[in-house]
Amino acid sequence: MPPLRLSLQRRRLLLSAALLIAGVPFSAWADTVNRVRADRISLPPDRRQFLSPSGNYILTLSSADHWQTRSALAELQQRSGRELKPLWHRVLPQEHGPRHVLVVDTGAVVLMDEWINVPSRHALMLLAPDGSELAHYGLDDLVLLLGVSRRMVADHGRLGLWMSSAPALSEDGSAVVFHSAHRRLILRLADGLLTAVD
Repeated sequence: MPPLRLSLQRRRLLLSAALLIAGVPFSAWADTVNRVRADRISLPPDRRQFLSPSGNYILTLSSADHWQTRSALAELQQRSGRELKPLWHRVLPQEHGPRHVLVVDTGAVVLMDEWINVPSRHALMLLAPDGSELAHYGLDDLVLLLGVSRRMVADHGRLGLWMSSAPALSEDGSAVVFHSAHRRLILRLADGLLTAVD
């Protein structure tokens, strides 16, 4: 006896009938399936690299277990000719690592937001060339410093929840400038001081 082939429409009808018998409307079941699919987190690659503009500093973010532990290991290396000299390595607090990274030619590293798009306690971090933490600001700290509503910050966020555009080095290279909610945040690389200006 040849296998019974059902059209897609007929299969949906049968599934709908079975779900109704079970007391579940088909539309509710379909909505649940679509929500579950939408809730899946797109994981970052197991290994990402970021270079300073000169290429002399290389930051590598990696996961040894395909993000089962949700922690990223960061390692900064300095290029000297053909050799790479390890400077520091540490586990980062951001879930699945930071979303945005800026490595400066001095060896300073700026980490922004978390891979998952949430109001983060790790919205902005500055690590010194030796790996020590110079600054650590949460989203609430940034909103308070900007002096505007959280809603306004979110409404103008184009690159994550708070940045309106990509960060840029100041002309003299001593600070990183961020745009948020029609204001600027200036992060001083020497000590991590963050100020807001119009």
